[in-house]
Amino acid sequence: MGGNLYLGIDLGIGSCGWALCTDTEIIGMGTRTFDVPETDKERTPTNQLRRQARGMRRMIDRRRQRMNAVRALLHRHGLLDNDGKTALASCADAPWRARAEGLERKLTPRELALALGHMAKHRGFKSNSKRDRGNDPESGKVLSAVAKTQERLAQYRSVGELFWKHPDYQDRKRNRDGDYQHTVPRDALIAETRLLLRTQRHLGNALAGQDLEDAFVDLAFTQRPLQDSWAMLGDCPFVPGQKRAAKHAPSFERFRLLSRLNTLRVDGEALNAEQIHAAMADFGHQQKLSFKTLRSKLGLGAGQRFDTVAEAEEGRDVVARSGAAMTGANALYKVLGEAGWQSLLKTPALLDDIAAVLTFCESDDSIRRHLEDLGLDPLILAALMDGVTNGSFAKFKGAGHISAQAARAINEHLAQAMTYDQACEKLGWNHAQRMEGDIDDIRNPIAKKALLEGWKQIKAVVEAHRRPYGLPTHIHVEMARDMGKSLEERQEIERGIDKRTKQRDKLRAEFEELFARPPRGDDMLRFELWKEQRNESVYSGKPILAEMLVSDQNLVEIDHILPWSRSGDDSPVNKTLCFTDENREKKGRTPFQWMQEGGPDWDSFVARVETNPNFKGRKKRNYLLHDLDSRKDFVSRNLNDTRYACRLLLNKLKAEFKGIDPVNIRARPGALTDRLRRAWDLQNLKKHDDGQRKADDRHHAVDALIVALTSESRLQQLTTLFQQAENLGLSTNWRRIRHVAEVFAEHGLPPKELAALQPPWPEFRADTEAAFDRITVSRAERRRARGKAHKDTIRQVDEVDGEAVVYERKAIEALAEKDLERVKDAERNQSVVESLRGWIRAGKPKGSLPLDHQNQPIRKVRLSTDKKADILVRGGAANRGEMARIDVFRKANKRGKWEFYLVPVYPHEVATLSSPPMRAVSQTDEWPEMNEGYEFIWSLYPLSWVRAVKPNGEITEGYFRGLDISNGKIKITPHHTKSESEKTQLGTRTLSEFRKFAIDRLGNLTEIQREKRTWRGAECT
Repeated sequence: MGGNLYLGIDLGIGSCGWALCTDTEIIGMGTRTFDVPETDKERTPTNQLRRQARGMRRMIDRRRQRMNAVRALLHRHGLLDNDGKTALASCADAPWRARAEGLERKLTPRELALALGHMAKHRGFKSNSKRDRGNDPESGKVLSAVAKTQERLAQYRSVGELFWKHPDYQDRKRNRDGDYQHTVPRDALIAETRLLLRTQRHLGNALAGQDLEDAFVDLAFTQRPLQDSWAMLGDCPFVPGQKRAAKHAPSFERFRLLSRLNTLRVDGEALNAEQIHAAMADFGHQQKLSFKTLRSKLGLGAGQRFDTVAEAEEGRDVVARSGAAMTGANALYKVLGEAGWQSLLKTPALLDDIAAVLTFCESDDSIRRHLEDLGLDPLILAALMDGVTNGSFAKFKGAGHISAQAARAINEHLAQAMTYDQACEKLGWNHAQRMEGDIDDIRNPIAKKALLEGWKQIKAVVEAHRRPYGLPTHIHVEMARDMGKSLEERQEIERGIDKRTKQRDKLRAEFEELFARPPRGDDMLRFELWKEQRNESVYSGKPILAEMLVSDQNLVEIDHILPWSRSGDDSPVNKTLCFTDENREKKGRTPFQWMQEGGPDWDSFVARVETNPNFKGRKKRNYLLHDLDSRKDFVSRNLNDTRYACRLLLNKLKAEFKGIDPVNIRARPGALTDRLRRAWDLQNLKKHDDGQRKADDRHHAVDALIVALTSESRLQQLTTLFQQAENLGLSTNWRRIRHVAEVFAEHGLPPKELAALQPPWPEFRADTEAAFDRITVSRAERRRARGKAHKDTIRQVDEVDGEAVVYERKAIEALAEKDLERVKDAERNQSVVESLRGWIRAGKPKGSLPLDHQNQPIRKVRLSTDKKADILVRGGAANRGEMARIDVFRKANKRGKWEFYLVPVYPHEVATLSSPPMRAVSQTDEWPEMNEGYEFIWSLYPLSWVRAVKPNGEITEGYFRGLDISNGKIKITPHHTKSESEKTQLGTRTLSEFRKFAIDRLGNLTEIQREKRTWRGAECT
């Protein structure tokens, strides 16, 4: 097939939209969704949960092995009669009493065994991470609780005596509910062990020998060291065979600081070599280099200003907004002292190696061993190890993007006032060069899953259309902005979106109240900018009246602060509301260029920007930037997706189609997709009139279609179109092609420039809507039954009047007075019930908690529930959790019609039963058991495609979402949405048809007539 064939991909962390088209025809489009490897509610990565569970299993196994060895040791030394599992069983107070009284009297062999065994089982807290030392704020609640316990411990001889005698520990001696106030340091328990056994020897206890003491301490309190992280280091993109530098290596910190200094501008002028030398004087003597300190070092006058830095912000660090430029260098300087620091400055490579050891070695022994290998002076080695012990290097973590060797080489040129790209060019390196890996090497499971799914989807689309159409000539990819980001970063983005949504809802209500009509077009953007700018034009300071926002006279316009044609930035942080004549005068210039060439007063403009608290970060930078031309990375960054995850996918595509001509592979920015979607009048397929996104996954395919048709020539046309508009001072906040055409026609511009915003062909919108309606969203069926066998919470089960009753613990803050009827053993606990009733009626005062019969505060109570004892675990009951699958059977009734029976299968059954369950759900107490009279047809998994036909002919078709065992009804949602509001519930027993289909990646359905029933991978009956 001749001509261009475009494949567009819109890839998110849980979806992949695709579209295949030519210059005049849509061949196909669709959406594939897949599970994100994280929990639905908390958004916790599933690999993190597996790692935590694996770590817990290891901890339990090691504790069991340790206690087995401890009992055997105590038995060998004559303290226990046997070393069985119950050999150390006792009442709760016995070990504590023995630990306290053992400092005053001779203990019996069993008492001494109980005391030692108790300390071995509860052996206190000891962090083997160097980052938990010193005053590192990341140490957390545990360390602060340990410190508080140590203060109290100073008044007692041992931990046992403290807990036995101090009044704060009489109620309870263990931690609970996130309260770590009963945490003790392991060193204190080791000291108690030695003190107890030494005291017993003085009291004549022959069993408390020195050999027992040494063997017990070694066995009970030994902890495995953390593994070093050298293997996780990436390669340097410039120097083969070199690993990336420690983030806080002096040479890398020097590199970051020099790079920043070389991009700074003072009143539009770059720093020269002498100024950079002055700025770098006494490097490492302080953690932070503030703009205020830098001003002093450079000898700047009061009227001289750092570009884009407000006077009120000059107290912050030059490099890091929330950190310091020289954290690592200063830590080494403090530990080594002036003489040691100066001696090592002569060998910067050795200094960087020391920082690497302090960063990537985790245990003290490993740090010492690696430092010794460096051949350090004994005095310097001793000083460094003292620093490790004292927590001086707690902040040493993370790696830079280049090696220390590369940083040292680049620094020589940066010190001569060269920019980073110039320094790299001088060394024969490409500053944009990056080490590329493979998708399988990605550690972020969310990004890895999405990229693999995107890759599979591209292969599926190409193969399905290869025979009639050939290979695509162009493959264009757009990725979600949160691709490759950590959970914390994605949550921060989501919080920002939620916050912005709430703000916009509030602004929308204000707009409707002020103008007595709903907003339309760009009204909301105008209104939001107007509020942000405090009702004035930032350029001139002139007030903007409210009525100007909705006037038909075009009095105000939205302007790109930095021209779009030169910055590629179409985001809200690059937009401002100004008077139309100001936009005409500014044209395609930055505010600084305009004002220096005869525009409004620059100093007054700067004052308005700096005194407006709504202007922060990038927005303030955009307003105050002097020289856009020196920031050549702007357009590249905003018009070409250069993120690591995107590059990996593009590289994999290029490798797959290497040598095949012509296959053009490019990334496309999301901002352009949005602009073209509006220009081509397709916004209604993605969003409602109020701007809210529709719960319809087909919009990913629409975005993919726009991405496919965003060719290089269209990008060039867009850039030219924007440039022409900016040079004429016209607004570029275009919403519809008709408006743009009218504006350009008034100025006699050639119509060819409008081709960038014109639909690709005349019937494009109608063709897109038709293709949109034909889409069947493909969703990946969930066939895995791995993971938790049951829910975490285990509830108490007691028999009441011959029936099993499940109880739950509930915080008193969540209690209502009616809940008191369900308090366990209410008659026996009448005083507790009345105390709670009085507290609830008093308004639940936080400072006066209700008290039990022992005058102790009540925090939780146990209530009866109507829950069934689903799974018996360790004497209690746990909820089953999500079903793994539904096995569907059928049987002909007396009239010869099929009736369908559903057998739920849960993960715990897969894990524990040797054969599959056979009882089908029923609304009666008796669930029918499947036998040879019932015929198995297939299994339903979450997101299996089903088609159900009722006896009246009504058809329900879509994705299976679950089964309600209380009424036997299945839940089905339409293919295009996962919204619970659109689900359908229906019973299956009397359906006239019940069919299952397989759906491929392109949305094609194939009926599954029959399946073989399996159990743990093997066929069963």
